[in-house]
Amino acid sequence: NLPAYKPRKLVDPTGAGDVFIGAFLAEYIHGKNSLWCACAGSAAASLVVEAAGPTFFGDKREIYRRADVLYEKEIKQ
Repeated sequence: NLPAYKPRKLVDPTGAGDVFIGAFLAEYIHGKNSLWCACAGSAAASLVVEAAGPTFFGDKREIYRRADVLYEKEIKQ
């Protein structure tokens, strides 16, 4: 069980699941472990819900920054 990355604000959840699985698979096909893939998916989904409609996917650096936060928390447990 991986806790979701908490978005700064929740504007519109449209597309969050699609973005999660897309980011997960993008990392997976590059050979990343499943924990990292889930963190990247959660991070990407947290960005998309902060804007109206599924039009903003954020900056890749911000996705990785958020994913790192989740990943570090999980590996320390």
